[in-house]
Amino acid sequence: MISFLFFLTWLAWIVIATLLAWQLTWWAALLALVLSIPVGFGLNLVIFASWLHLYGALRPGIERDNILHHKFLDGFLVLVIRLLRFHVHASGLKHIPQDDPFVFVGNHQSNYDTIIHKVLLPNPLIFIAKEAIFRWIIIGPIARLMGHVPMHREKDREAVKALLEGIKVFESGMSVGIYPEGTRSKKNSMLPFKPGALKLAIKPGAPVLVGVIYNTINAWKQWPLKRQHIYVHYFPIIPKETVQTMTSNELSNHIRALIQSKLDEYQNRGV
Repeated sequence: MISFLFFLTWLAWIVIATLLAWQLTWWAALLALVLSIPVGFGLNLVIFASWLHLYGALRPGIERDNILHHKFLDGFLVLVIRLLRFHVHASGLKHIPQDDPFVFVGNHQSNYDTIIHKVLLPNPLIFIAKEAIFRWIIIGPIARLMGHVPMHREKDREAVKALLEGIKVFESGMSVGIYPEGTRSKKNSMLPFKPGALKLAIKPGAPVLVGVIYNTINAWKQWPLKRQHIYVHYFPIIPKETVQTMTSNELSNHIRALIQSKLDEYQNRGV
């Protein structure tokens, strides 16, 4: 619905500008048609970004379990995927639990990873994310409203608090996501994992869904002329019984090996 409204209003800007200019001369109408395409697009970006900001800013507090908030945000995320001209190739969707909460663990290439996972995975899904995101003017307020957990990566005590909060979220019946690299790799390979991040699953004995994403680093390459192919795969769930028998290092190494195997496959296929 959000995407439909965006493109409908964009078309409306173009039609209105062209019809008004037609009252003058045909060449004015032609000029208005050409100019209204980028101008209307820019106006829509401002309007819809303001809508997203105000949706979160005008609602105090945290409402993690409000599915309407998640669906509203997902509508905007789908719009972003379409505007960036992503063609998402998703596999392993049958492995995603639909009824029971889980801890999602994945590799982290760019800011667009979470957009794609958030759309593909069931709600509510709460991410542990870098604290700076909550200060971004457009998505900061709604990230706070939906109860995503800020993590100060440079402050160990704050990082521990974020993990403890994530564990509470899982124990309340909601899925939680984390990237154990701790930051974006900005390439189609992984940075070293921080095994301590996996305590998010080990401490509460949570099943783990491992996901791999590939090629989001090329989001803006030749945009908007070229469509970018993004590859996502979800592995079979790691049962909580298995998770509880592993140390943080063992679970970290196991997950990293799974993700690396899929990254190697994508690279060997030349996708």
